[in-house]
Amino acid sequence: LSERMEPERLSNREALLERISSGCHELDGPKAVGVSASLAQLDSPVRICLVGLGRAGAFHMQSLRFVGARVAQLVCVVDTNLELARRTATEFAASDCVARATLEEVMADVALAGRVDAIIIASTTDTHYGLCKLALSASKATFTEKPISHHADEVDEVICLAKAARVPFLVGYQRRCDRNFRALRDLIADGALSSEPGRHGVRVIKCTSRDNPRPPEEYLRTSGGIFHDMLSHDFDMIHFLTGEIPDEVFTVGHCYDPAIAALDDVDTVVVTLRYASGLLATVDSSRVA
Repeated sequence: LSERMEPERLSNREALLERISSGCHELDGPKAVGVSASLAQLDSPVRICLVGLGRAGAFHMQSLRFVGARVAQLVCVVDTNLELARRTATEFAASDCVARATLEEVMADVALAGRVDAIIIASTTDTHYGLCKLALSASKATFTEKPISHHADEVDEVICLAKAARVPFLVGYQRRCDRNFRALRDLIADGALSSEPGRHGVRVIKCTSRDNPRPPEEYLRTSGGIFHDMLSHDFDMIHFLTGEIPDEVFTVGHCYDPAIAALDDVDTVVVTLRYASGLLATVDSSRVA
């Protein structure tokens, strides 16, 4: 979902964002060299606004601490729980971090918005679409947790907006960034599994995913359900590895947890997918197993 941009000139900071958005960010291997060089030459950190300080936001906070302020400077945190945002901003006082209740407030403050290079959207699922539009309309490099939206027309709208804005735009399917999955995809693309030119040679893929211990109910209420929240990672990875989209999908599910059943969702699912090449895939996923 990120279109490669080739502007005539990029600052160090913009160049780093561009290289990362292009997928060249393995932790090792040949492609890591370019990003490592970019990090070494970075004359100023990428200045980040983090939106959402819940479950996903906490993971991003860990990542920001890991890479350090020389690479990524947290200049603003946004959460509807303003007291939480203020406490979090205080933890990053050395980087002059401020707290706001909404991203609209950040963008309305010209001075503050000017300090932001990139926006991480880690808020509840139902807010992603509007926040993506707001961030991209302001021409900010944007990372959003998935999904962009539960509605295909809104997803298309955001993708078109990202292309028009000509800024890096990434969706949080993090397995695409794992060097092992990327190496496997390269092997498949090179025909290592195929005896027929032009065919990937993959016959069967089996995916297994678990989300145990179960996420908090407040997260589950806005997660979009097990298919949007969990299985979309597996569906995306099958597409990432093979480039194929299924022709047929069959699924069965059951709910063991009464709290999840009360949300009109299931907690255990098995899905079978059939593809035009003959590839068959299965995905089994559970929040309780």
